[in-house]
Amino acid sequence: MKKKKSKKKIIIGSAAVLVIAGGVTVAGQRNSKEEQIPQVPVVTAEIGDVEEIIDATGTVGSEEEKTYYSPVNAELKTVAFSQGDVIEKGTRLIEFNTEDLEKDNQKAELNLKSTKYDTKDTRNKSDKAEKKQKDAKKKVRELEKKIKDKKAYVASLKSQISAATSAAQSQAAAQASAQAAAQAQAQQQAAQAKAQAEAKKQQEIQNQYQSALRTYQTETLPQYQQKLSDLNTQYNQAQRDYNQTDTAYQIAFATWQADPSDDNLQALNAAQTARTQAQLSMQQAKQAYDDYKLQVPKIPVISDFTGSGSDYSGVFTDGTDIDYSDENNESSDAYDYSGNDTGTVTADTSALESALEAASDELAELQSDLASEKAVADADSTSLTKEEKKKLKVTDNLAELDAKSAKELVEEGKKGITAEFNGIISKADIKQGAAVSQGMELFTIENTDKASVDVTLSKYDYDTVKEGQNAEITLGDNTYQGTVTKMSHIAVQNEKGTPVISATVSIDDPDGDIFLGVDAKVKIHAASAKNVVTLPVEVVNIGKDGSFCYVIEDGLVTKRNITTGISSEDYIEVTDGIKEGEEVISDLGDYTEGMQVQAVSEQSGEDTDE
Repeated sequence: MKKKKSKKKIIIGSAAVLVIAGGVTVAGQRNSKEEQIPQVPVVTAEIGDVEEIIDATGTVGSEEEKTYYSPVNAELKTVAFSQGDVIEKGTRLIEFNTEDLEKDNQKAELNLKSTKYDTKDTRNKSDKAEKKQKDAKKKVRELEKKIKDKKAYVASLKSQISAATSAAQSQAAAQASAQAAAQAQAQQQAAQAKAQAEAKKQQEIQNQYQSALRTYQTETLPQYQQKLSDLNTQYNQAQRDYNQTDTAYQIAFATWQADPSDDNLQALNAAQTARTQAQLSMQQAKQAYDDYKLQVPKIPVISDFTGSGSDYSGVFTDGTDIDYSDENNESSDAYDYSGNDTGTVTADTSALESALEAASDELAELQSDLASEKAVADADSTSLTKEEKKKLKVTDNLAELDAKSAKELVEEGKKGITAEFNGIISKADIKQGAAVSQGMELFTIENTDKASVDVTLSKYDYDTVKEGQNAEITLGDNTYQGTVTKMSHIAVQNEKGTPVISATVSIDDPDGDIFLGVDAKVKIHAASAKNVVTLPVEVVNIGKDGSFCYVIEDGLVTKRNITTGISSEDYIEVTDGIKEGEEVISDLGDYTEGMQVQAVSEQSGEDTDE
């Protein structure tokens, strides 16, 4: 039962006038003294039981509902229900036409086989291409080693040919020297005096020539090369200096463009002057280098020491037929030191040259093969990358999933839809023969074995009602036991704007008489207390500082602060402030605190001595 909080008196301030419902019973005045002392009714605090019951109303609903969706794309072969029907667990509610599903399953299986064949063929081609490229890379390494060895062999042959040629040249020089000595000896024998004089002079000339040649090779030419190198270094430094001044000028120009101030203009002019000077220095350095580069010192020749008017051909040859201007010039196979045909010394390098020619041909062939194999090794391979192999695997998996899904859809279609629990069809908008798509909503079942009532509680009751408390639910003429299973922790406003708290009371044993969506009355057994001190609820007042009541102490009306517990419709538990057997004024009337009064029991109507 819902407690009547309106019966509790509320007093703000101790000086306020107390308003008590009900009239004052005044006994007849029996003497003059009694006429002076008014009588007030009192009640006695007693030991008893108190049970707090919260009344509420709500709507019956199901605690479990399930919406069924089509598992397949198919035609509805049978629909064994209508909206509002009561159905039992295990009832087959829908059957599907699976002909199209079975066809799709066959297509998926054929597609899976085709995909497997394609994947196998692609992998085989990839493996062949990968092996070909791998073999080409291996061949490239082998050819590179062979080419390296062949180049070394060719270089060795060239070295041998060069050495043979040098030996022949040395032999020719020795032969020429011997011939010159023999000729000189013959001439000395013919004109010993003249030969001795001329030989002495020629020796001097030869000494001068050799000395000049040594000076040229050890001093003149190195000095020239060193000075040329120094001039080149100076020219390079002049170039760097010019580049630095040009960079500085570009920066100064950009700065002046951004800010054409006098300071920036002065800096620009200075940078331009420095750049011009550096450019001039660079040009001078280049000119000096180019001029000196043309001043290559002339190599000494024997004619420089003989003079044009002398004829020493009969006794000495200066070798001017040899070209000293090219240090890399190869000597001829034969030397004629006398001007006469004295024979030829030739190096026999024919075998080496034949081997060199063959080796060069082999080298060219190897280099051609290397280029071909590199083209294969470096070409974009038709072999599969790791990502492509993964993609093929994914494609296979997708085909397998499609085949599996198609097979499962056939099984789902054959299975149909069966009710998973007892309930009521609360929503259905389908007809037999209709075509449905996978995932399409078909119907909803609300479980009648799991029913509850959703109620709202006032702000005075939310802290009293707890989950797990027992309740009674009344539906028409039927009463059911229930349990508070859920409490909301958020207050909302009802249609009147009053804050309320929602709660759910589950029906313990719902039966076939349960109707969803109807109103129900609920009594929540919020709390109980046994063998406690109790007072009627109307004698307990509530002020801003808590609960209180009025008692008679020393013949005077006295306010007594008390602590209360739970309350029923009629009684309230007193945990402190009042003891069993104490009397409490039940109707103060127009009397106020501190007035002298006489107690009269409401139960007996007799006077009570204080």
